[in-house]
Amino acid sequence: MTDLQRTPLFDSHQRLGAKLVPFAGWEMPVQYPMGILAEHNAVRSNVGIFDVSHMGEFEVTGPDRNAFVNRVTCNDVSVLQPGGVQYSGLLTREGTFIDDCTVYRFDDKLMIVVNASNIAAAWEHIVEEKKGANIRLKNISADVGLIAVQGPRAEQVLQGLTPRRLADIRYYHFDTGAVAGAGCFVSRTGYTGEDGFELYCRIQDTATIWEALLAAGAPPIG
Repeated sequence: MTDLQRTPLFDSHQRLGAKLVPFAGWEMPVQYPMGILAEHNAVRSNVGIFDVSHMGEFEVTGPDRNAFVNRVTCNDVSVLQPGGVQYSGLLTREGTFIDDCTVYRFDDKLMIVVNASNIAAAWEHIVEEKKGANIRLKNISADVGLIAVQGPRAEQVLQGLTPRRLADIRYYHFDTGAVAGAGCFVSRTGYTGEDGFELYCRIQDTATIWEALLAAGAPPIG
């Protein structure tokens, strides 16, 4: 598995006894010693944290950014206000899916988040579709760490690590702030069906936030 990519939390996964497996070109934890059933129950009834730093992030800036993202995805980014998040799909011209994605609207840019298995294909597609659009595209995937904090107690646990009032962040919205002293933006999104947050940070700050969450009592989930 030496040719697989590793997230900045790889050493922590090893230390915590994770079972590591190949996933979308990455060496990722599929489960920890507590076991899959216990991990599932933790997220359904309490809280758990996931390393999702293998996801892909693309920035779109420039005057035509909204029109461009509207053209390559299947939702309408013009309805988003800054701080809003949208679930969408990245489509071909024939209307078939390249990937599902989320779109984040900032004051001066949009960010498209795609799945790890489709980073290369998604990036190739949007670069090809740029054509004459007055935009700048930047693949920031290698610079971004991403941790998901999920479960009914996600807000309670995370609140102890940030001065930002999390109750004010609505579902599918985000805000900038700091967690465990590290700058990031906090998004009330997730994929577990429970309440939770996704924390986007600089790659070098990922371990700091992860270790603080572990210390606060949030178990790691595969």
